[in-house]
Amino acid sequence: MSAPDETDLRAAEYVLGTLSAAERETYRSERTTSPALQAAERAWEARLAPLAGAVPEVAPPPDAWEGIAARLPNGALPRPAAPVVDLRPALRRWRRAALAAGAVAAGLALFIAVDRLAPRGEAGRYLAVVNRGGELPALVVRVDPRAGTVQVRALATEAPRDRSLELWVVPASGAPRSLGLVRDEAGTRLSLPPGDRTLLDGARLAVSVEPPGGSPSGVPTGPMVYTGRLIRE
Repeated sequence: MSAPDETDLRAAEYVLGTLSAAERETYRSERTTSPALQAAERAWEARLAPLAGAVPEVAPPPDAWEGIAARLPNGALPRPAAPVVDLRPALRRWRRAALAAGAVAAGLALFIAVDRLAPRGEAGRYLAVVNRGGELPALVVRVDPRAGTVQVRALATEAPRDRSLELWVVPASGAPRSLGLVRDEAGTRLSLPPGDRTLLDGARLAVSVEPPGGSPSGVPTGPMVYTGRLIRE
């Protein structure tokens, strides 16, 4: 039987789809007799599901349908003998799900690293995928108000030459609050000021371009290049 941490990790990898075919079969076989695996899998499904809402929907190119027709042997779409079912809504959902899956996979290292250190069953934590449009997420951020910590995983950040990137929490009402500088490292741990812990519901995270060392005034002075919505886990 797996240790608690290993059980949780295997369930996370299964939900994320990172196991090989053989590993998936082994996992499914063990899951049938393991309430711990079943519970961990349900917990990870519930934890990761909101990420789909954090990834913007991307519409297919306007000429996508014509491009498909041009690749057919006769250069035109065949006339259907039965009524056509409009698959475009499903296509949008599939595209959105694929983008969310990419964001989740990119942040897998952060989930595992933080979960190995954090107590299980602790409520009130927040997660944000911080990006620019539908591109690869720039950051994956987890905020733990109880511990007063902000875990930052930099994935695709790009700081202009001789500039710093600064992370801000932007409450639903009120001015942005600085959380610290974003560094191009495997992981960064920042502190969440006590006064900011009650401002997280409905808040967003944003990254601005600042002079070296951060904003000199305590408020953003440069453009916001990345944003993301905080989601309660």
